[in-house]
Amino acid sequence: MNFSEIIKLFIESKQEYLIQAQGYEKDLLIFWNFLKTKNVDDESWPYFLGGANTELILESLKFYIKENKINSISTGSRFISVLVEFFQFIIDKKIIQNKELYEEMNSPIYSTRSFRARINSWISQNLKDKEGSAIFSQSEIVRLIHDCNEILNMRMMNDEVFEKKIVPALILKLVVLTGVKYKIVRSLSINDLNLRYGTIEINRYVIHLPHSLVDQFELYVSLRNEKANSDYLFIQLSGEQLPDKTGNTAYFLGSLTTRTDLTGIIKFAIVEMINKGIGESIIKEFTGVGKTIFEDCLNLINKDIHKDRNIFLDSRIRELFSFNKM
Repeated sequence: MNFSEIIKLFIESKQEYLIQAQGYEKDLLIFWNFLKTKNVDDESWPYFLGGANTELILESLKFYIKENKINSISTGSRFISVLVEFFQFIIDKKIIQNKELYEEMNSPIYSTRSFRARINSWISQNLKDKEGSAIFSQSEIVRLIHDCNEILNMRMMNDEVFEKKIVPALILKLVVLTGVKYKIVRSLSINDLNLRYGTIEINRYVIHLPHSLVDQFELYVSLRNEKANSDYLFIQLSGEQLPDKTGNTAYFLGSLTTRTDLTGIIKFAIVEMINKGIGESIIKEFTGVGKTIFEDCLNLINKDIHKDRNIFLDSRIRELFSFNKM
């Protein structure tokens, strides 16, 4: 079966066939052009893709970027998503056999073999979006928390995992919960955390932590105390305070989401607080955010309110006596 016939079968298998067929087909034809640079033809492609791995997919992404002159995270991520679905299709249908790629695509996010972590890391470092600090969606936050929990629930960990994954994962969960800026997080003292009562003090505000986060902090503190003696809550392996740039935290976030800016997470937390009736002065004092970020969050809420009002108004206008007499 030639490659164009496989593309057709794949597209027909998608429920979104009528809506997204053109986009799927375009991306897969570009992938086919990439394969042809490897001297692959309609007879050899199943054998060639049977030996494909994450590195080959990454190479095809670079080809896609160069051919289309793109630098957008969203566009690059969409191309990868299409390829992932395509490979899952041809593996599930037994059109090709590729145990290595299947295992890489299904490896947990903390694994060095993780397809998603390696691809996301490259995208986050080489591509960018016009709105780098756009708010994270609820589904993105749920996925982020899940991925952080996978890391924090690991049974085996070495020094590199501690510094580059455990510490960033805890920081991200704390930022999701509190909306606190990184510069405040890095300045937190070990004494600000009270494991007995499950609380943490941030900018003179004492808040309770979820039980699962308390358990994760308890494990972290035991590991931390084995490695260094420091007054800071979050530390480098040397025991020194975290650097003033987001560093490992940003890189880790990029490996999970393709985004490296914590601002989108901070905005999510602040919008949640505003919606729960927490006042501006408290939010600013607690999180350390300034006027710009707070107003961005207010604008996001106002847009949603206007959208809801618009839907309500439209539905009521369609119920008017005159509407059906026009």
